[in-house]
Amino acid sequence: MRILIVGGTRFIGVYLTQLLVQQGHEVVLFNRGNRPLPVEGIGQITGDRTDATQLKERLSKENFDAIFDNNGRELTDTQPLAEIFQDRVQNFIYMSSAGVYLKSDQMPHIEGDAVDPKSRHKGKHETEAYLIQQGIPFTSIRPTYIYGPKNYNDLEAWFFDRIVRDRPIPIPG
Repeated sequence: MRILIVGGTRFIGVYLTQLLVQQGHEVVLFNRGNRPLPVEGIGQITGDRTDATQLKERLSKENFDAIFDNNGRELTDTQPLAEIFQDRVQNFIYMSSAGVYLKSDQMPHIEGDAVDPKSRHKGKHETEAYLIQQGIPFTSIRPTYIYGPKNYNDLEAWFFDRIVRDRPIPIPG
């Protein structure tokens, strides 16, 4: 498959790129071009995703079987990309967040659980609703905590701070 990853040079994108290349896929990254490519032999299209005109100029003639958008936070981040590839992509994979769910003691969450309209992640849910409305075939991933090597957000420090302060540590699922 020919796969586009928006970003691809930090944390999740690095691991995703490596995995897809190992599986034999043709991977192309769309990013600002200010970091080295994580894998030799992959394609790169440079540009700014926040500039819808530039995005269209750089990507409208390209064809991809799948697109991974790991860093769109608001509908305005993802909508231009989705519009370009509407009716032209087999699967649009969107990195959402478990933060869209309404707080609940019921774990683990499932797809149909209630969402929190006041969540700081409401833009993620609005994006999912848009993809549904437009009929774009998509997969939404709603992870809880993402941490590990190459993480540029020091999430581990947050956990350790809670331990030192004798505060509860939320452990999903």
